[in-house]
Amino acid sequence: MKRSSDHILLVGLTGAGKTAVGRLVAGLLGRPFVDADVEVGPARGTGGSAPGAAGTGVLLDALEQPAPLVVAVGDAAVLDPRLRRLLAPAGSVVWLRARPETLVERLAGREGRAPLRVEPASSLDRLIAERHPLYGGLATGVVDVDDLEPAQAAQAVLDAVVRRVPVEVPGHRYETLVGPGALRRLGAMLPSRARRAAVVSQEGVDVEVELGLDLVRVSIPDGEAAKSLSTVEGLCRTFARAGITRHDVVVAVGGGVVTDVAGFAASCYHRGVDLLNVPTTLLAQVDAAIGGKTGVNLPEGKNLVGAFWQPLGVVCDTSTLATLPEREWRSGLGEMAKYAFLGVDDLDRLPLPEQVARCVACKASVVAADEREGGRRMVLNYGHTLGHAVEAALLERPGAELRHGEAVGIGLVFAARLARLLGRIDDARVERHVEVVAGYGLPTRIPAGLDPSELLALMTRDKKATEGLTFVLDGPSGVEAVRGVGRETVEEALARSAAGAEASA
Repeated sequence: MKRSSDHILLVGLTGAGKTAVGRLVAGLLGRPFVDADVEVGPARGTGGSAPGAAGTGVLLDALEQPAPLVVAVGDAAVLDPRLRRLLAPAGSVVWLRARPETLVERLAGREGRAPLRVEPASSLDRLIAERHPLYGGLATGVVDVDDLEPAQAAQAVLDAVVRRVPVEVPGHRYETLVGPGALRRLGAMLPSRARRAAVVSQEGVDVEVELGLDLVRVSIPDGEAAKSLSTVEGLCRTFARAGITRHDVVVAVGGGVVTDVAGFAASCYHRGVDLLNVPTTLLAQVDAAIGGKTGVNLPEGKNLVGAFWQPLGVVCDTSTLATLPEREWRSGLGEMAKYAFLGVDDLDRLPLPEQVARCVACKASVVAADEREGGRRMVLNYGHTLGHAVEAALLERPGAELRHGEAVGIGLVFAARLARLLGRIDDARVERHVEVVAGYGLPTRIPAGLDPSELLALMTRDKKATEGLTFVLDGPSGVEAVRGVGRETVEEALARSAAGAEASA
C-alpha cells in the first residue's frame, strides 16, 4: 500500500489556529482531518504548553495512510529531528504564523489549553526564538493569521499549497498550477470573452468542473483507440452543434489521451479556439498536458497527425491522483523516470506536488527554448522511440497492451543499451537506467513475442527520424538527439533488450 505524499501539514505555535483552520481546509477539499497537535499541559516555568509526545503516535499513523489528509502537527514532531525528516516528504507543510499579542489574546482563558500565565512576553520570545526557525525550515508556505478569520485562513492555506510554474514560448505565457485544491483556481484562467465551454472527458474521470459558463460536456472513448481522426471529427461536429464559437473555450479533463485529442480538436475547430488543460493522471500532469503538443495516431504509427497548440493554462490538482489505479500510477512513473536523466534529481524524496512541479518546470524550460521540436525539445522524447514502437506493435494484440509509461520505461533501458554500444556511456550508466526504471516498478525488457524487424520498421517512422534512424541518447554531454544510427547497432540493442536476454549491458 503506497503512502500518500500529498498531505497538508499545518505547523505553528499553540493558538495559531491549526485545529480550527485544519478542519475547514479538510472540509473544502473533502479530506479527513487528523489532529496530532496534542499537548501534555503547561510547561514548567514558562506558562506555555509543553510539546506533547501523545500526538506523535497519531502523526506517525497519519503519515502511513494512502489517502491524503489534512493534519495539525504538534510541536513534539517539529522539535524532534527524526520526525522533522518525515514531515518534509509527506506533503505540503504550511506555517500558520501569528504575532505574540495574537497568541496571548487567543490563549487567554481558552478551555482545554493552558493560558500563558507567567511573563507571556518573555515566554513567547523564547518559544519564538526556538521554534520559528524550525517552522521556517519545514514550511513550503506561510500564512499570517493575525487579521484572518478561520475561514479566511483556510482559503489562504489552499493558496499557499499551490505551486505556480510559468511556461513561456514566443508570444505566449501561461501558468501551470500544481497542488491539492488547484482545481478551485480554474475559473480564474477563463478568457473573459468566453460564453460557453466544451468540457471533454472520459467515462470514469470523476472530476467535475464548475466554470460559471454554459457547459457542453462531451465524453470520448477510453484507451489509445480514442486517439484517432474520427474522434477529433466527432468532437468538432459536437462543438458545432452546440454553438461553440471561436471566442469560447475547450476544457480537457482527463489523462494524456484526453489532453492530446481535445487539444488537437481545439487547434482545428474554427482554426483554433482557446484551450485549458486539467490533467487527472500522473502521466498527464508531469508530461502530456504541458508544452502544447497535441495529436492522434494513424495505423502507421503513434502521434503522426497533430499540432502545436498551447493552452491558456494548466491545472494539476494532485488531489485527483488519490484514486488513480495502481497501473495508471506506474504509467506516470515512466515519464518521471525520464526526468531523472534530464537533470531532475531525487524526485522520490520530495512530496508529490513538488515532484510534479519539478517535472513541469523541467519540461517548461525545454519548451521555452524549442517550442516546435527543432532541436532541444527532442530530449523530452527520451525513451519514446522504442516506447512508441512497442505500443504500436501491441495495439493489434488484445490483452497485451502496455500503458504509455510502461513502454517508456522499456525504451529508456533500450536507449541506454544502444548508447553503450555506441560508446557514449559506460556499463555503470546502463545499470543506473535499469535501477531507476525497475525502482519505479516498471518493466525493463521488450515483451516476449514482438518481432524485432517490426519494431525497427516502426521506429523508422518516428517523427524524429529526419536523417535515417534518429534516437535520443545519453552521452558525455547528457541526453541529446543522435542521427544516422546504424541498423546493425540498433538490432543488437534490441536483441540485448528482449525478454529472456542475458542481463548484461
